[in-house]
Amino acid sequence: MADIDRIRGEIERARKNVARLRRDIAALQKAGRSTKVAEDDLRLVLNRVDGLIGERNRLRAGQPSAMQGKVLGGRKW
Repeated sequence: MADIDRIRGEIERARKNVARLRRDIAALQKAGRSTKVAEDDLRLVLNRVDGLIGERNRLRAGQPSAMQGKVLGGRKW
């Protein structure tokens, strides 16, 4: 479970970086500056997020479901 929590934290930090990079790109466009470097950075962060999400999903699939073995409101028959 610790691995999934760590990956979720990394995903959250990367999403904040994506938002920051998008704001930076908008500011550069408004100023009439080149956005090539910022767009490349954004692409790298988005690829990292995709990889982390895939890793999180792989780890989540290996864990038993919270509802596994329960029927009708949590009763075990």
